[in-house]
Amino acid sequence: MSQKDYSLFMLFALWRVIETEYVLIVQDDGWLIDINNWSDEFLKYDYVGAPVQLGRVDKPEGTYWMKDFSWYSEIGRPDTFVIPVLNGGFSLRSRRMLRALIDHPHIRMEIPPPQIDESGPIRMTWFHDAPNEDVQLTGVLRRQLEAVGMRFAPLEVASRFAFEQAAFGELGGDPRLVLGMHGTWRRLVSIDPPIVRYNEKRSYLADDHPFEPAVIRMLEERGYRLEFVPEST
Repeated sequence: MSQKDYSLFMLFALWRVIETEYVLIVQDDGWLIDINNWSDEFLKYDYVGAPVQLGRVDKPEGTYWMKDFSWYSEIGRPDTFVIPVLNGGFSLRSRRMLRALIDHPHIRMEIPPPQIDESGPIRMTWFHDAPNEDVQLTGVLRRQLEAVGMRFAPLEVASRFAFEQAAFGELGGDPRLVLGMHGTWRRLVSIDPPIVRYNEKRSYLADDHPFEPAVIRMLEERGYRLEFVPEST
């Protein structure tokens, strides 16, 4: 299944195979860390997911998409409304959220024209990853969905639920206190024994991602064996 097909499946078809009131979505690069960090408060919302580095900022003069958590500094500014995108790779959703675009057909996906990369084979890209289902639900369509009663976890709750990459460092959280996590550079490849495999060198993570060492320490304290790309490569 392509990424596009996956997003369409999540938006329009997953509800057909879910009979429970809520569903926990876990992609292959995410997992539940500590069930003791569960809170029934999560069930107050129709969508709970880790804040990601991308955010939408609405101002009187227009809408802006900001990366690398730069949107965080916009919170609280006059005439500014900040919408953090919430990760879908480890997320809790209500069944009514799964049916949101079915039950409210006037709410439609919004995908602007892409940027075209012609340096090699033609590629289409979107600065704000518009085709991704989590960006659609929690960023692009958030206000429309809230208008029909959908509830999204606020930043403080979302940060306690999970982290994406090492976002907790930007937002002042603690990796030991979250329920789960998601990130493209680490995967749980074995449960017994628990092994996490990184697709980066340990030195690179320490130098370029200053909050990842806290994740590494947390995993090691929990008894995970960690594998990294060899430093010599």
